[in-house]
Amino acid sequence: MQRRAYLLALAGLSPLAGCSDAGSSPSTPVPTTTATATATATRTATPTATSEPTPTPGDRSLSPYRSWLVAPTPVSPYTYEFSHLSLAAVRADATADFAESLDTYWRQRTGSYFGFEVPVAALESVLTVNHTSVANESYRVAAGSFDPSALRVALDTAGFDADGAVDDFQRFVRTENGRLRVVGLHPDVIVSIGTDASAATPLETAVAQHAAGTIRPDEDEGLALLIDHFGTADYVSGRELQPAAEDYALSKAVATGRRLDVQGATTRTERTYVLPPDATIDRDAVEEEIRLRHVGQPIGEFTRDGRLLTVAGEVENSLIRLL
Repeated sequence: MQRRAYLLALAGLSPLAGCSDAGSSPSTPVPTTTATATATATRTATPTATSEPTPTPGDRSLSPYRSWLVAPTPVSPYTYEFSHLSLAAVRADATADFAESLDTYWRQRTGSYFGFEVPVAALESVLTVNHTSVANESYRVAAGSFDPSALRVALDTAGFDADGAVDDFQRFVRTENGRLRVVGLHPDVIVSIGTDASAATPLETAVAQHAAGTIRPDEDEGLALLIDHFGTADYVSGRELQPAAEDYALSKAVATGRRLDVQGATTRTERTYVLPPDATIDRDAVEEEIRLRHVGQPIGEFTRDGRLLTVAGEVENSLIRLL
């Protein structure tokens, strides 16, 4: 089977030891996929009132994750990035200790990440999208097998109120300190969006874009090439890059991303850049660039396939750490 990758920096998960996800231009700050803890209202853990009708759920899925790469708020130039982690794949491919460390990490994280506690055993995969430079904006989708009735207790405890439905998603909202958190609850998928309190219909927009197939890769050839190249993996990330005026090895790259595949005690890790069609690359210069910007990224393999430039290699899982 294909070497499965462990995630690394999924919204706060650390990269390979010392490995950063720095951008194309040294002078351009790079947004990071960091989950911001959301203040949680304190109230009695009683289920939310169920007087309003519950929509009949249809089939929902995060597979393919590409279909959920939408932008529910206006996209800031050169800030769009995503990461997709298959917890189910890591659990199947990694050693038992490594898989348990992943679950432990997410047990400590779900409350701040989604805005309420989600049972880790129910999580199969998680998609994170950063689509704006505005602080505290977030868009997250989790796939799994969820018990909506039980989760309504967790939502109520976290300060959410039931607010109707969007298609077959039950809608829950919480507004605190000028920030709005909207959760779409479905037995197969959870959508959690954090945005400014003035946002009118963030969940409706995201669900409509998903249904219509209006996704970011349709507008971004670099990201689309990365997604097609990486395919299915334990962990995949990708982001836009702004070509730099400086002349260094990867200054003209328009996108970059990472694929991690975990198998037993080792992980295969790939770093790929999407280049302009006519880009000329010097291997020595690129390898030096990788060593400077992505410390810990192995360069056992070096390939150029059209616009895609990839370095790859295997590392021991002991070099992959969780924060």
